[in-house]
Amino acid sequence: GGPAPAPAAAGTAAAMKVTLRYEESDDKELHMTLRLTLPKKYQSGPSRDVVKLFVDHYNKKHSESRPLDASTLHLKVVGGNHLQLDARMEDFVASGDECYLLGGEILAPGDPQPPAKRTSAAPESSPSPPPPLKQAAEAAKGGKVRCKRFGCNKMYDPEGEPQECVHHKSPPIFHETAKWWSCCPDRKAYDWEEFMRIPGCQKGFCSANPEGQEGKRFLGGSDLRGDSAPVRIDADAPKDPRHKLDDLRRGMIAIGVDGALFEQVWAKLAQEHGGDIDKVCDIFSARFSALLNSQDL
Repeated sequence: GGPAPAPAAAGTAAAMKVTLRYEESDDKELHMTLRLTLPKKYQSGPSRDVVKLFVDHYNKKHSESRPLDASTLHLKVVGGNHLQLDARMEDFVASGDECYLLGGEILAPGDPQPPAKRTSAAPESSPSPPPPLKQAAEAAKGGKVRCKRFGCNKMYDPEGEPQECVHHKSPPIFHETAKWWSCCPDRKAYDWEEFMRIPGCQKGFCSANPEGQEGKRFLGGSDLRGDSAPVRIDADAPKDPRHKLDDLRRGMIAIGVDGALFEQVWAKLAQEHGGDIDKVCDIFSARFSALLNSQDL
């Protein structure tokens, strides 16, 4: 290779390394991952310029297939916002981030303000304890249970008045890093928070034993962010396996492991073991213990 790049001069912007992924096609041969170090003009410029940069590279490589149209695509930061085409990159993207190029509407984030800038050295943090867990604990003390309808996840009193809920008709699908409800195939997500924000398509009443879902063990939002079966949460309960996986994912990302790869592996393990998240935790524990005890280290 050539000579090492010179150190950035005082006052110049730090290098922004990003990973761009396009996986909208059902044909894996038409997927592309591009790892770039963005020049200053792209860091301070609108996201549409980065989209065009990727699309030009993609169309050159896939010249024999249907070309992508940059005007129909936008960036979605993994774990962050969908970016408007005029959004300035450095306001929403940090070095080390992954972004997907998505088509369709630009979904509004929960908070319209730009997030605080992150650095590659700062690991993801999580509130302790998370508000949903505190709310669930308070609800459980009142005899409430969690609705088991796909995507509802609300706590309700099975002995009280019927509680309306908005839910999905059919279970979720996990393909590669994309997540969507099979009844709403046009709304895809690439991280759990966004997946859980996809609005339901059905209205009904909360139920712990909804008709038509008996025996189905699909890996869905309820398995990741809130148990869909009636549960009791208290201080003496063992740590929820979903939170164990969240902790492990943050640790893996902190040492440089691809977060999307980790999600893909554990989702596959969960599907192979009937959605048993405890089993997935046991498998990871056994494999890491074997590696750490290996004489090859």
